[in-house]
Amino acid sequence: MNTSELVEYQQKVEAYIKDHKMTDLFENLTRLLVLSRPQDPMTFLVDVLENRRVQRLILVTGVVATTRQEIVVSLANLFNYKVITIEDHFKSHWVNDDQVNEFIHSELKKTEKHFRGVIISGYPNNIKQAYYLQSLGIIQERFFYLESDLDFCRQYYEQISQSQEEVTKALTRDRLNKKDLEYIYGSYMDIFNTSKRAKEDIIENIKQIIRLRDRKFPPLRFPRVAIIRPPGLKERANQLAQIFSKRYGLVQIVTFDMIQQQIQNKGALGPLIYNTLQKEEEIPNDIMNSIIYTEVLSTEARTKGWVLEGFPKNEAQLKFLEAQHVNLFVVLNEDEDVLINKSKQLKIDPVTKIKYEKVPLNNKPLLDRLQNYQIHNEQSLKQRITRYQAFVKLIEQKFSERVQVFKLEKDSTENIIRVTDVFLNNPKIYN
Repeated sequence: MNTSELVEYQQKVEAYIKDHKMTDLFENLTRLLVLSRPQDPMTFLVDVLENRRVQRLILVTGVVATTRQEIVVSLANLFNYKVITIEDHFKSHWVNDDQVNEFIHSELKKTEKHFRGVIISGYPNNIKQAYYLQSLGIIQERFFYLESDLDFCRQYYEQISQSQEEVTKALTRDRLNKKDLEYIYGSYMDIFNTSKRAKEDIIENIKQIIRLRDRKFPPLRFPRVAIIRPPGLKERANQLAQIFSKRYGLVQIVTFDMIQQQIQNKGALGPLIYNTLQKEEEIPNDIMNSIIYTEVLSTEARTKGWVLEGFPKNEAQLKFLEAQHVNLFVVLNEDEDVLINKSKQLKIDPVTKIKYEKVPLNNKPLLDRLQNYQIHNEQSLKQRITRYQAFVKLIEQKFSERVQVFKLEKDSTENIIRVTDVFLNNPKIYN
């Protein structure tokens, strides 16, 4: 087989695997082989495939049992999944790994086929339990780890422990166990901090991941994606940027984060950017272009591709970004009255002048400062929205087949992901 035939053969194999959605399966089977190292790999793989459950298996673990259980129950009710809970059986945090493994194996065997999926709460909690699950040939679809801040964990253990020595051991053990689990599960492990995010937000995020099945749908090449959003409304765009980054392995570049970083670094640009934001004015194009240019030219961004959120905002910035060869513009838009109504619901921090769509419940000092965003000139707001919608039309005219416009209210995240999958596997956008 010569080189050209070999390349053609490899392309056909990759296309077949993509068409039949077998990418995750091959990755999981390879991982099982590496971890288990069976003496007879062929028999091992046959056993795994023959016993593979039709139900989806979701693992949710972490150190705070009460919060975890609330999240698990909410998810189970949403999807009609069966729940297997370690705490319900053992009634204690201090249990033997062999007992836990035996219990999980027994419960999974009893799981009835009519369940669409199974969620195991509180397992695996360490490397021994993780290896045991792998040895059974059971492949989880997602693994969610719920962590909490150190002070919260310490208070939790002090309630169930007799001495500070036991508390210290428990905190050390959890830190080491998390590190081991991250090593084993890698990108299949999603970490959520329950101290920094509202429970409802975590449930919503996990719900979206489960609904999407979070398939690693590899694009043809390493794409460059720009998410364009209406002024002041960054939450949905940021959410999409996170999903794209995880789904396609892209470097996530969030304009808001870059600006805040410049302010915190207290460099030459910091005071200028801060004063501009205080006046609620636009940051000069040359400054924004230089900030973005540094990010998209990083080694990681050039080798993995990137997703850029919150930029460009005008024609001059668009012209700059055009030179960076964007493959796909994901544009979020809505009718004028919807955008005006959303803008009126914003909250603003009078100190930093940062606007918020959702109130950050876990930050009490900020929560106490937030005020309703006062729109002193509604006509000025309408003009901003009109300029934005004209900007959207300009992008559509200029880039045509590389642009996909979605409605903020009407288009679901699932639909946006489906369309994005198709676009990123269209050779035309890479020309």
